[in-house]
Amino acid sequence: MKKTIKLIVAMLLFGAVTTFANQMPSPLSRLLVSIEKSADNSTSLDLRLANLEKKGTLVLLQDVNGNNWFSQYVSRKAGFAKRLNLKGMPDGTYTLTISQQDATVIQALRLSNGVLEVLKHQKMEVPAAQGDELVKGK
Repeated sequence: MKKTIKLIVAMLLFGAVTTFANQMPSPLSRLLVSIEKSADNSTSLDLRLANLEKKGTLVLLQDVNGNNWFSQYVSRKAGFAKRLNLKGMPDGTYTLTISQQDATVIQALRLSNGVLEVLKHQKMEVPAAQGDELVKGK
């Protein structure tokens, strides 16, 4: 019985960590990004954006050669949700980029033999504020 309870607790913790890993807030904006493989389709991706604060946001899916496969500009919205179906796209590595004025989130994806993989790490880029310099001690 104790083993069963420990297994259930471990599964719940793993689920919480996995969900948190796919949500990355920006330190400057309150942008929240959730990128998950769709449970019901091996080539679909569920994208959810929250706290857009009605700022212009660009969603862009590109291959490694810079070819655009999906692009949508979202403005005057608090949130956005979209299911992207990559069926029929060639095998390879893709980047899903979500850009706002003060932050960019980049997620790598891999499509191989009709199966989509959301790679574990997201990259966040935050531009330095104009005129700000790093000074030792400040």
